[in-house]
Amino acid sequence: MRTVIEEENVSDIIDREQALYPRLSDAFDALKWWLAHRPESGELIDDINWIYKQLGDRNQTIPSLVAIYTFNHWSVTIKFILVRIPSLG
Repeated sequence: MRTVIEEENVSDIIDREQALYPRLSDAFDALKWWLAHRPESGELIDDINWIYKQLGDRNQTIPSLVAIYTFNHWSVTIKFILVRIPSLG
């Protein structure tokens, strides 16, 4: 398991969006857990950056999350996060 580090802008986005999505912290904790254990499950978008998309649940007001991150043997660094209303379906 790797240590998860979030850039300051990621923390700011999560704090700001928390008022809209009461379950955002649960979703973000799940994302961090997943990336700490399986960072290679995302998609490589250039030489070092990865993207991972986590589905949300519109009925439960849980947002979808899209994370841009890097990782090595010891840590995962979340560089950017997008918080979105889940699509209908």
